[in-house]
Amino acid sequence: MLWLATDAAVDDGQMRAGIGIAIYNLERTIDLQFSRSIDYQDNHHAEFQAVLEGVHEISANLQAATDTVVLLTDSQIVKDSLEKRYAKHYAKETAQILQYTDQFPLFLIKLVGDRDNRAAHQLARQAVYRD
Repeated sequence: MLWLATDAAVDDGQMRAGIGIAIYNLERTIDLQFSRSIDYQDNHHAEFQAVLEGVHEISANLQAATDTVVLLTDSQIVKDSLEKRYAKHYAKETAQILQYTDQFPLFLIKLVGDRDNRAAHQLARQAVYRD
């Protein structure tokens, strides 16, 4: 089982955005974490981008095709869109993510607060305020 924690941060005043991703193993120790600045966009689009990059990383590098993946996100719209497999305003992002998640035997989504998503939250903020 892998736990994928993702988050996005946006600073509208500075027109900056960033994402943070932490991937945990079954023992809940971090296997991989990274953050990066992304093109400025609203927070919802940034949240989808964080999930997309996280599932891509798992699919490409962690050989999780035979594993269960649990997404930890603080974004209600991401959770709802992926569970419904539809999003009116985020259809492209939802479809891109589902291309990856459909390859996993089991993909679950858990809505969490910033406190329970601390590593990804801090990584996303670092990406925005790094310099």
